[in-house]
Amino acid sequence: MLTERNIAHKSFLIWLRQDMENRMLVKFSMLLVIAQFILFKTLYPYPNFMPPDSISYIVAALDNQSINMWAIGYSKFLRLVSSFTSSHFALISFQYILLQAAVLYFLFTIKYLVFIGKWTFRIIIGCSVLNPLLPHVSNLVSSDALFAGLSLIWFTQLLTILYLPTRRLLLFHSLTLLLAFIVRYNALFYPLISISVILLAPLCVRGKLVNIGLIVLLLGGFIWHTKYHYYTETGTNQYSAFGGWQIAANALYGYAHAIPDAPEMVPLKFRPLHVLVNRHMDSIRDLVVRPDREVAIYYLWDEQSPLVTYLHSQTAADSSLPYFERWAKVAPLYAEYGWYLILKHPFGFMRYYLWPNLIKYYVPPAKFLSVYNLRMETVDPIVVRWFELKSNKVSTYYKDKRILVTEYCSIFWALANIFVVLGFAAFIYLSGFCKSVFSGKGFLWLFLVVWMSNLFFGVIAAPIELRYQLFPMIITIVFVILIIQYIAKISLSVSKEE
Repeated sequence: MLTERNIAHKSFLIWLRQDMENRMLVKFSMLLVIAQFILFKTLYPYPNFMPPDSISYIVAALDNQSINMWAIGYSKFLRLVSSFTSSHFALISFQYILLQAAVLYFLFTIKYLVFIGKWTFRIIIGCSVLNPLLPHVSNLVSSDALFAGLSLIWFTQLLTILYLPTRRLLLFHSLTLLLAFIVRYNALFYPLISISVILLAPLCVRGKLVNIGLIVLLLGGFIWHTKYHYYTETGTNQYSAFGGWQIAANALYGYAHAIPDAPEMVPLKFRPLHVLVNRHMDSIRDLVVRPDREVAIYYLWDEQSPLVTYLHSQTAADSSLPYFERWAKVAPLYAEYGWYLILKHPFGFMRYYLWPNLIKYYVPPAKFLSVYNLRMETVDPIVVRWFELKSNKVSTYYKDKRILVTEYCSIFWALANIFVVLGFAAFIYLSGFCKSVFSGKGFLWLFLVVWMSNLFFGVIAAPIELRYQLFPMIITIVFVILIIQYIAKISLSVSKEE
């Protein structure tokens, strides 16, 4: 357990191959993984498409774009897979296998660093590998499974860097961090954690500086590359147009319930947009069922949203331009306007955006994971073209396309979040940190830093959904089981003494 050291005087791979229990568990896990996937694809033979996300990813891959509404990494991944096969089954299989391999890499690394009882580890393996979210998230044509897998590899590498850093590991960690950074904007806080861990790792000063410099060079190069393409293609200097839209959309949830600011009171550059915003807020203020009653995607995508209305009014003369270019041009203004509203109405923002989104983090809605292909019988023509489908029809084993198991996962995540707080408090009360070995402390602190960072960044950045929480859910399962094991052992020892 966390209070006992397990690390052997062998490399991880040699330890994994030579231990009979390890070999048995790896083989058994592979059988579970294959059986679960065969059963799942029997029930859900086609991928789960999420318009507009899936369509946008495919279009960007088809046109080999360097920038897109979402982070470009997943579109590049789609294009890479398409160079080998157009099969949607192959794509989903690869996403699922990569995710499960990352899970096993994480679990066996924990066992390598910290002693875990035989049956406790078997329970951890079963709960993690058979997590019903793994096949469902892998079945999405979206960056979720790829990002969760890369995040698990990133987190696992950090655990090893804290204890046994090597040049090869540090190089692969920099590359893993770069890939995660390219695939999803949620990785924006990852570099800070990586740099902090490298500073704490048993490395010489030169080694620390070299590896931090490599991370800065790789990520800085990608940021420069992205901003360069934004400037050449849209004439704007920005890293993420989606970020500007998201900031403005988030801010409007708070401002929607505030006393309207008169247009002459706001900076001149915001006034045309602000007039539309005020007009929209007046139109929905007295509605019994407001379109923005839930913190979701209304202000971001709905045609009635003042942000979308302003986009159309400002780009009407440039209607011949690609929609993405017009969409991206207004993003810098939206980012500034969003921050202006947040700073002008901070309490409204906290009450009507942050607090509801925090509740969503506690019990995240399943959304796209709760229904198969939005109950639609057909898919977009671009999907048919990309995957070379014989028909635009999609089918499932079930007549009702509702996916209940993912909704139960939301309840599990709520309970797990409660136990993280209570379990950690109990662990401290029972002197867990004083008794933990170095590698055990490293796992606990790193888990808490990542868990808290994910909470704060996720709640502030965008409306929460269950599919975004797969990575923290996987590491939380291990944390919860290890804490239960420790508390049970302490309780047992106390009862024996009595």
